[in-house]
Amino acid sequence: MPKRSGKSEKPRKDSRELILDGAETVFSEKGFYGSTTRDIAARSGVHLGLLGYYFPTKLDLYRAVITRRAEEYSGAMLASLHGVRGGGDWEDVPVGALIQALFRPIVDFSLNRGPGWKNYIRLLARAANTRRTEPYVQTFMETFNPVSLEFIDVLKQRFPNAAEEDIYWSQSFLAGAINHALIETEAVDRYSNGLCKSSDLETVLAKLGPFFAAGMIRLAQGES
Repeated sequence: MPKRSGKSEKPRKDSRELILDGAETVFSEKGFYGSTTRDIAARSGVHLGLLGYYFPTKLDLYRAVITRRAEEYSGAMLASLHGVRGGGDWEDVPVGALIQALFRPIVDFSLNRGPGWKNYIRLLARAANTRRTEPYVQTFMETFNPVSLEFIDVLKQRFPNAAEEDIYWSQSFLAGAINHALIETEAVDRYSNGLCKSSDLETVLAKLGPFFAAGMIRLAQGES
């Protein structure tokens, strides 16, 4: 009878989870079109035929990667967003706090939940910066549009007198900045000669709130 060690062994991931982990990494690095199933199988450590058994097409695999973590991720953002309200009205919430509440869970997941989550967040940022006419982005839109629409609704309540179009532009500008930050391009590292680091998401979070709050307030007040 084999001797048992005193250490508890971690359960091994099944092949499907290994494939999803590998695909998450490859898609986050190369995007949908730049990734091949051969790349993904190699990164996952499985035979190409096994990948095809679980996911007949690359699009099936991409969709599964998007949806695997979506409920936990979007749930954390919505909980944080609504948590900042407390028992008061949205009009009483500082705009910077509102923005930081939405972004806070993303930073926490990216910095503290391991490489899988960081890859997932980068993958979502890539998808968010892709034209909506691309078929593979459909699952991303269906999954995360409710979060964007909820934030837009909150902005409308926070700025009840703002022009509706300015609310949509505000959300669009903010989302663009957040998605750019999450890819961590290292552009700011080069421009600042290392003074600023794109991987320093805590600093991004601290500065993003007041920066966009000032712009949103002026836009809502009709100031140029």
